[in-house]
Amino acid sequence: MSHWFFTSDLHGQGSLYEQLLAIGAAHRPRAIMIGGDLCPHAGGEEGLRRQRVFLQGFLVEFARRLHEATPGTELLLLMGNDDWGANHDCLEQQDGVLWQSLHQRTATVDGLAVAGLSWVPITPFGLKDWERWDDGADESPPRLEGWVSRGERVEPHRFDPAHRAPTIAEALGELACATRAGETVFMLHSPPRQTRCDLTAARVHVGSRAIRSFIERHQPPLVLSGHIHESPRVSSTYRDEIGRTVVVNPGQFGTSRLCGVWFEPERPAQTLRHTVYG
Repeated sequence: MSHWFFTSDLHGQGSLYEQLLAIGAAHRPRAIMIGGDLCPHAGGEEGLRRQRVFLQGFLVEFARRLHEATPGTELLLLMGNDDWGANHDCLEQQDGVLWQSLHQRTATVDGLAVAGLSWVPITPFGLKDWERWDDGADESPPRLEGWVSRGERVEPHRFDPAHRAPTIAEALGELACATRAGETVFMLHSPPRQTRCDLTAARVHVGSRAIRSFIERHQPPLVLSGHIHESPRVSSTYRDEIGRTVVVNPGQFGTSRLCGVWFEPERPAQTLRHTVYG
């Protein structure tokens, strides 16, 4: 049985990437998956440039070192809502070379399909590149205005409540057409709504309704998510179930210890192990 490792929300923290490299070297997992928010938090056009330097410099060097330490490991990753979208071409430049970039795509590792999606429901934060209306139904996002990146520029943006499209639901539908959803592992930056994986510090569920509906309909074996760093501390668990589907959010706790999960993709429910929780 192969074992895989998933983490998310490293936010450019060098110590967390070093721990991830050490995990790869020591245990040689078949796949390492990073589910979004790769870069240091950085606002404005200067932040856009800083993140680009991080992706083309630090992340490339990390991936090279990882492949030297464990050449049999596949690195699968995608951006999250704190990563400027105009820099996505940096991931594309090394796609199929140093890593597999999974946003709105599927890949295959040892015959198992893996699909990814960066979109999250509209947040209270200012960076709006990876936010979308959820499912087209009524919703009241906490903040409609913010900024999006276009090339080397950052521009004001405001979501229009009179036109709730495109949606996360539509993106998930496209993924479902590209794979057998009931047999695919999904790496989605947002967790599904109303689970033990999407709770804020105020104990409010902020995950995606569209993702939950998708899971209820297709019942994939495993959904790996992040985005809500504190959810495992609030709910006292990093996992939940929706029908036959196991849902995971390992969190990141703001400490020096990397939060992530080990699992065997053939039987995730029985083999999930967290790096912090017993």
